[in-house]
Amino acid sequence: MAIKKVNNYEICKTFKEWLAKNGHRFNHKFKVRHYKKRGILRLYFEDVTPEIHCSVNERIGVVVSVHFRRKFWDYLVDLDCAIRRAKNRKYYCRLCEEPLFYKTPQELLIEHSFENFLEWVNDNITSSHVLELRESAGGSTEAIIIDTRLPDSLYTKRRAAFGNLLKGLKRLPDESPRPPKNSDDMKITVIPIIKGEGFHGEAGMGEDADKTAKSPVEGE
Repeated sequence: MAIKKVNNYEICKTFKEWLAKNGHRFNHKFKVRHYKKRGILRLYFEDVTPEIHCSVNERIGVVVSVHFRRKFWDYLVDLDCAIRRAKNRKYYCRLCEEPLFYKTPQELLIEHSFENFLEWVNDNITSSHVLELRESAGGSTEAIIIDTRLPDSLYTKRRAAFGNLLKGLKRLPDESPRPPKNSDDMKITVIPIIKGEGFHGEAGMGEDADKTAKSPVEGE
């Protein structure tokens, strides 16, 4: 289907042009910094916990990641757009199972990445959402956005998936690196998305970690 790989479509420039017309649609005020030499544009939303990093990258597109205690923790959103040009001379994302076609790469970026980023921010950056950070004894990490208005049971499968991943590591062949025996133990930190809202809680490792994390705990 593809006849050409598109490399130079200046995603940061396109994003800034889109932002100039659509910035008012975000529910939170923000500042923008463009690190041109690094090919990265960062958005800093007002009153949002600094652990959440929103960025536009010339190489990997639009991402929302979590950095906690000076280390990368997890991705919350990955809106990578691998632009290709098809035989019909229209543009599409190679990563999509059922791609849509656009007349220009800019239109593709806007609909595929920028508009979805806007929707995610407005849906998840609210005073009712918290950031749940999970870390195993072996150092594996995961971040989940929790809507406190919803039943906590809705997130059971998502939390269990991380535990199943850790169990899978234990079943690797003998010659593979082995996780520590207590790798199932989990340390959980809960951070309000909006600074100053709710509580900043932390639960220690052990079998009661999940139960403890659901109640306010004095943070560090």
